[in-house]
Amino acid sequence: MPELNAFAERMRRNPLSNNAQLLWYKLMDTANRLHWPETFQLDNGRLKSLLNVGSTHTVLSARQELVDDGLLEFIAGAKGKPSVYKMLSVAALEEPAEQPEEESREAPDSFLWDVKDDITTYFGYTEALGQELQQIALTLWEEFFPRQQPNQNDVRQVFHRIRVQEKHEDGSWTMSFPQEKKQILAHAFDIAREQGKLNWGYVNGIYQVWSRNGYKTLNEIEESEYRREDRKNGHWGGDHEKA
Repeated sequence: MPELNAFAERMRRNPLSNNAQLLWYKLMDTANRLHWPETFQLDNGRLKSLLNVGSTHTVLSARQELVDDGLLEFIAGAKGKPSVYKMLSVAALEEPAEQPEEESREAPDSFLWDVKDDITTYFGYTEALGQELQQIALTLWEEFFPRQQPNQNDVRQVFHRIRVQEKHEDGSWTMSFPQEKKQILAHAFDIAREQGKLNWGYVNGIYQVWSRNGYKTLNEIEESEYRREDRKNGHWGGDHEKA
């Protein structure tokens, strides 16, 4: 099963506590037995039974680890009302991001695009833009990798995340690197750094999640993070209830 394999791989790289890992498996088993509903309900007593522990603190700590790692969402319950759980796809977090769409140039062979992509062949590319791109990459590296220099692949990755191309009526093309695109990329790097996973695989995974959820602007991304933080704090739809 892709989810089990993805979770095992994630735990090999960045393991959670034994209790958190066991809880994830138990919650997945629960969702499976319920035929994979979008959400399901469990009270704290049931959680303790799943982990075979008597401490509420133990299960809540394990649950919070899963939430913090982006593997679980829950609506905090109230007295007499169980919490609502939603399992999030680990496979989606672990997959490489989809490559940027190539609407403004002929679709290249996917393998060659991955390993030999020549950014200077893109319509609208100029030598001045190439110099600007190098400076953007250097600025990014000064912030996040202060003792390193971006290599050719790094520059190419930056290029595909920040470029915008426009075709004009006369058939000519222009290319630019909008400020918001650069801010979004820096934000993705910041998230990856906070998670201790500052690499292109993780950054591209962040972009994939944003793309899947339809987030295209920095404002949309930040609003989604505010909502997620509210859910972590037990706030959902304006109800501030404790588990």
